[in-house]
Amino acid sequence: MLARPVLATFHVTGRLAAQRGEEAVHGRFSWRHAAGQDHWQFFSPLGQMMAELESSGGVAVLQMADGGRHVAPLDELLARMLGADVPVAMLPRWLQAGVTHLDDVRERDLVGRPQRVVEQGWEVLYRTYAAEDINASPRLVEVSRGDVSLKLLVEQWQ
Repeated sequence: MLARPVLATFHVTGRLAAQRGEEAVHGRFSWRHAAGQDHWQFFSPLGQMMAELESSGGVAVLQMADGGRHVAPLDELLARMLGADVPVAMLPRWLQAGVTHLDDVRERDLVGRPQRVVEQGWEVLYRTYAAEDINASPRLVEVSRGDVSLKLLVEQWQ
């Protein structure tokens, strides 16, 4: 069974690590997602607010803690924060282990949940889930392609 529930609206908090070649970014994040809207907060590993990214109607605004402000498409600003281009449109589904094509699932865990998915050249690994339940949310998600990788450790789903 691979028809997993995918929420249109969610709020997650946790830790992230992004890497592109030798460049790496580590910290904490809060992400509220709804149809056509995203609100990200980025924190240093010690919890200091680094930036806030608000996106609505195709326009995104990145407000830096130092007062800098940038307006651009969401994917461009998220890439600026992470130091790596990641497929922003697919992240909400990937974070929830949502699968669109069964052929994309290369490995499943013992319960039958996706463990390794390859989609549009991106490899998505589900290292752990929040519980043993088949519909449990992923806890540790790793997305990579080439020298770009993003790890999201979800500490809380709302």
